[in-house]
Amino acid sequence: MSHPRRTRSPLDFDRNKLLQSLGSARAALIEAHRSMKPKSGLARSADAVVSEIDEFALVLTGSRDFFHLKAHGTPPSRNEQS
Repeated sequence: MSHPRRTRSPLDFDRNKLLQSLGSARAALIEAHRSMKPKSGLARSADAVVSEIDEFALVLTGSRDFFHLKAHGTPPSRNEQS
């Protein structure tokens, strides 16, 4: 038997909550990376996950540097003003 398809909006989730969780995970990976051997497989894996988090944030926000620190007084980008 086939099950009825669930139809959901592509953005049927709390975008801000997801970005906050991804930001926390990204920060934890960066902190852990500091104690890893620089060219170890574990460090490369952590770098890859951070890169994927950044890519996902780009898709969600349109900002390539969404999680990167911005200088004090930097005006928000057009995507951040709404």
